[in-house]
Amino acid sequence: MLTTAVSTTSAVAVIVVVGVACLWLAPKLKIPSILLLLPAGILAGPILGVLNPDEQFGDVLFPLVSLGVGILLFEGGLGLRFDKVGGVQGVVGRLVSVGAFITWVIAGLTAWQLFELRRATAALVGALLVVSGPTVVQPLLRLAKPRPSVAEILRWEGIVIDPIGATLAVVVLDALLEGASPERAALSIALTLGTGAVVGGGLGVALAWALGNHWIPDHLHNPVALATAIGSFALADIVAPEAGLMATTALGLVLANQRRAPSRHIREFEEELSLLVLGGLFMILGARVDLDELVDVLPKAIWLTLVLIVVARPLAVAASTFGSALTIPERAMLVFVAPRGIVAAAVSAVFALEIEHQGLDPGPIVSITFSVIVLTVIFYGFSAVPAARLLKVARPPQRAVAIVGAEPWHLKLAEQLQDAGVPIMLFTDQVLERDQAQQRALLVFGGELQNEDVEEAAEALGIRTVLVLSDRTELVTAVVSSLGPLVGRANVYSLGVSSGVEGVGVGSTMVARSVFRTSEEDILAARLARGRGSFRRVDPSARRVNDLVVAGLSGDVAPSADFDRVTGDQLLVLRDSD
Repeated sequence: MLTTAVSTTSAVAVIVVVGVACLWLAPKLKIPSILLLLPAGILAGPILGVLNPDEQFGDVLFPLVSLGVGILLFEGGLGLRFDKVGGVQGVVGRLVSVGAFITWVIAGLTAWQLFELRRATAALVGALLVVSGPTVVQPLLRLAKPRPSVAEILRWEGIVIDPIGATLAVVVLDALLEGASPERAALSIALTLGTGAVVGGGLGVALAWALGNHWIPDHLHNPVALATAIGSFALADIVAPEAGLMATTALGLVLANQRRAPSRHIREFEEELSLLVLGGLFMILGARVDLDELVDVLPKAIWLTLVLIVVARPLAVAASTFGSALTIPERAMLVFVAPRGIVAAAVSAVFALEIEHQGLDPGPIVSITFSVIVLTVIFYGFSAVPAARLLKVARPPQRAVAIVGAEPWHLKLAEQLQDAGVPIMLFTDQVLERDQAQQRALLVFGGELQNEDVEEAAEALGIRTVLVLSDRTELVTAVVSSLGPLVGRANVYSLGVSSGVEGVGVGSTMVARSVFRTSEEDILAARLARGRGSFRRVDPSARRVNDLVVAGLSGDVAPSADFDRVTGDQLLVLRDSD
């Protein structure tokens, strides 16, 4: 093992570069990013000795970690919409109360028996293992793609349970260090959660009012929102220790559900920032792991994890969903998504240090928590997708195509795709074009183009590819700014017939790829726009020399610019008029 840690500046560089590399690689391997981030942190820390966070960051380490968790919960709160949770809010409420209590009791008793801990320490471990978190739940939902009702329950639980679980752990720690009575413990929970809700909710209302009345310039919306989140975290923590997590969650929740000012752009900024924070936090916490202690506790940690998976989670779900409208497969799917994440890791590390400062032995609470985090992520990471398919609660694979524009030749293309069994949705800002499309039995988006309804419609239909065929800048910008982040820039294609240059600018952040590869193909597409040529579905063997392959129709619809994906039994070609 190497023992020479690098400078603080170099440590920050290692954390950022390696963390982002893990975040980039994880989706390609179709695994949760934590399965790469924690091993990378352990490799850089106790194994290679490159990272030594306690030495390199000193006293600011844990305040920064706590603040980073607060930013993650702020981003999570921005994704919680009351109108999406529908009639299952009761299930969410019971999961984060009754379900959390069941998990705490079972986890605490099991840890007490397996690790021979003091009762108070075992209760603390149980409290730490209550939380799950959006940082590990969201990637699993993206992979498993369960029905919206199930996904919303898991999303809400993963975010709301974090401040509740952290508050419970604070109360248990207080009892461990100071011998707090049950009455004082209950009061502490109410005070912490209440303080966070009031501070975060109040600042959320104030921020929404300021944004809605244009007190804040557009270019400062994101910085001000971030500063408000940091300020709410610090202010709530001053009033009641550890109330900051609830404050940032409440702040995000208020912004997501108010209608005075748009918050989508703030959420997009926070999502990108949260990825960087997430990678850094897991790298830092992984680097602090005592590897020898981790190896020692691993066998018993496996048994603890099995109890959580086989006993605690099913009981918590059964108690929380009793009498609800959820089907048995939907309830079973809730059992298969309960990984532990960054809040459990961060809070365990902070609390272990606090116990040490009080002259007490924290025991292996950090190693136990980290072991359970890794083991639960491995189990649920590999079981969630097959479980969703086996239980038949997974949404159909995304294969639909969004066509931006509804001119006559756009409608011909849409009809060919639809006849080939490809779901399509047309987007236009012209009433006449919308009416013509509907007369031809084509699906047209009928709402406002600059709101979240576009994203919701795309998710419901399963849009995977966007074809930008219109040259109306406002229409293109409005639709692609909504659909681009959802499908990914690599799946947004434009018809660059005017300039002959691949790609078209869409707003300031999205550049579409060209549907066609060469200028000759662009010229042929221009002829079609003038009424020459037609779309036809042909077998590969029937393709003519001058046919332009627009897309492959088997499996994913793949425009010809993405040449490697244009394969299959049937091709959609553009054939010049005979």
